[in-house]
Amino acid sequence: MTVPEAGTLARARDLAAEAARAPRDLILARFRSPDLPVETKSDGTPVTAADRGAEAVIRQRLRGSAEFGTFEIFGEEAGAEGGPADCRWLIDPIDGTRGFARGIPTFGTIVALEERESARELAGAIHLPVTDETLAGARGLGAERDGKRLRASAATDLRTAIIALPDVAEFSEAGMERAWAAVHASCERVRGYTDCCAHALVIAGAVDAMLEAALSPWDVRATQVLIVEAGGAYRARPSRVAGRTDIVFGSPVLVDRIAELAGFE
Repeated sequence: MTVPEAGTLARARDLAAEAARAPRDLILARFRSPDLPVETKSDGTPVTAADRGAEAVIRQRLRGSAEFGTFEIFGEEAGAEGGPADCRWLIDPIDGTRGFARGIPTFGTIVALEERESARELAGAIHLPVTDETLAGARGLGAERDGKRLRASAATDLRTAIIALPDVAEFSEAGMERAWAAVHASCERVRGYTDCCAHALVIAGAVDAMLEAALSPWDVRATQVLIVEAGGAYRARPSRVAGRTDIVFGSPVLVDRIAELAGFE
């Protein structure tokens, strides 16, 4: 499949941003709620009624599009729906549910469009409800935060760069404990920023690079298009966890250096 023309991608980007913002009020109404039940899914991750409700709102918004509403939708909570098409939507209604459920404001909503067969990223948006910021971009059209162009870091010194690494448990699951330790040993400013808030910080150039292990498609596709369109880079590989992706993204020079430390080919 050829990449859709710019006008089509611009409209897909705008729809992704609109859909990602759509459940904001619903999500914030349950944030820090004292009576929010938290369930555990079969994979051991948490889920709440806010996750499910937010995904339903996003699906409704995408289905309402005359141009893009027939694409398959694949979401974290409700799985896949819709007939076969060249492209599909990916949804993570609350990326960072663990933090959301504990009152930590690093969660967000992710909507992305990918080529179905190749899994190539086409457009995506990350919305951060607490700060009411939306990052959006599409292949060849740049990346913006609320209408202002974003530029990723151009840092070259790993020792002094700010690098984000999430929990070591995620790296252990993917057999990447040595990579986690190697980055810590090579950098003086490793910080535990996490969830799509951390992705947004890297895309905006506030954090120089980030290494993540075992991400699902809905976790990573928007970041892949946004970081490249912001002038950064990424390296990705299939994770040891089936169906997931290990990725490093940020400053192009640091991406190569961290990929080397992490054993990316």
